[in-house]
Amino acid sequence: MTHDLTGAAWFKSSRCGGGPTCVEVAFLETGVGVRDSKDPGPAFVVSPGSWSSFVRHCSGTPDGQGCDSATS
Repeated sequence: MTHDLTGAAWFKSSRCGGGPTCVEVAFLETGVGVRDSKDPGPAFVVSPGSWSSFVRHCSGTPDGQGCDSATS
């Protein structure tokens, strides 16, 4: 499946604190795009269900460094 990332509204996780090594996400009609903020060219797209599962999983991490719930 091809995903059109043209015009996607990318945003960084609030957990990165504005640093240079952040993950960016974009909510698309076809899924959730994920890319590295240092190299915004390549990206991958996961299904909304997969993204929700990822956020649920990492928000329960023992080190307390869970995902930003605003990105779920």
